[in-house]
Amino acid sequence: MENTSAPSSNAEWTLADFLSTYRYWAVFFSSLLLAIGGQGFSTVFPVISQMTGSSAQTIGIFYSGSTLGWVAGAFLAFIVASRHGRSALISPILVCAIVAVGFLPAPALWGSPGFLFLFGVVFGTVRAVFPLAIAIFLVGGRPGKIDFGCALTLLSTTILISAFAPIGASWLYQLDLGAVPVVSGFLACLLLAVILLVPAGNLAFDEAPRPRHRPLAPRRRSPLLVAVILVTPPILIFLMGISVHLFQANDADVASSPVPLLLALLVFAIAVAAFIYLAYWVYRIHGELAGAAQSQRLLTPLAAMLIAILVPLGLPVLVMTLGDLLNERARDRGEGRLMSIAWLGIWSFVLPPVAIAMIQNAANDSYGMGQDTA
Repeated sequence: MENTSAPSSNAEWTLADFLSTYRYWAVFFSSLLLAIGGQGFSTVFPVISQMTGSSAQTIGIFYSGSTLGWVAGAFLAFIVASRHGRSALISPILVCAIVAVGFLPAPALWGSPGFLFLFGVVFGTVRAVFPLAIAIFLVGGRPGKIDFGCALTLLSTTILISAFAPIGASWLYQLDLGAVPVVSGFLACLLLAVILLVPAGNLAFDEAPRPRHRPLAPRRRSPLLVAVILVTPPILIFLMGISVHLFQANDADVASSPVPLLLALLVFAIAVAAFIYLAYWVYRIHGELAGAAQSQRLLTPLAAMLIAILVPLGLPVLVMTLGDLLNERARDRGEGRLMSIAWLGIWSFVLPPVAIAMIQNAANDSYGMGQDTA
């Protein structure tokens, strides 16, 4: 039965609470858009400026302004964001968009030191205010160390994804060897970020989180079997790659034989099956742990499954929080910790099936007697 009692106003936010709100994902995807747009634009900017006859010193003015923009971004984050979070994020985006539009009708502005300095300031402000303001928003929810770290880690993946932005920016530049496609793409990222932030309302996590509870009947599973199912596809792919390399080294005609194709299809089918099982396991484990005992640290099964398979680093972060939750429950029962969080974190990134097996083993130990076995 779902707990509908009014939560305490001073309740601490957990990672699951953060991930269950629209505002978190609005900030996540707006940060992603700005990181992609900013990284792509700043990569192609020197090339465009040189094409318009700007000197290296003139180009450096833009980056000097961008550095100064971090000071303005810090001011917005620490002074404005704590009271008017949405305005602190949207305002510099709109100013940056207005200034960037000036490049479209007046290409000569690429060589204007004053304009480049102004654009650099607002550009740097946008890139600075988001990470600083996000940290302030999260701290306002008074999360625990692991919940705060995991929530910030997920948001930091936007920086990793933006590493691919220069590829897209270079492709846009090659369309007509000009600035219009690149600036248009940058403006599109800014506009989409604003559209995401407008419905978010108050971005601070200063109210009590909303209760949620989606329990499933706990079931024990073999940790070894779970690990074997999930680790089999990468092992098969590795062995298949080695085999193909050996055949090619021996000048064997691999393409003419149907056997490699059949093996590739078999490995692909096994990989798809393992991926489906991973999604199923994430769905079940969150519901089963909720069925064992209600906790605000647990996502709903569907939300957990989507985050694990769609969000970069989503699976390791969820595994870490599950491990911390299981250790916490063991302490509440007067027992020692069920697993080392440090080793769990290492395995989560190095070989996730091992970390998943650790979670399953700890979950089995945490369930009461008489639970089903699967």
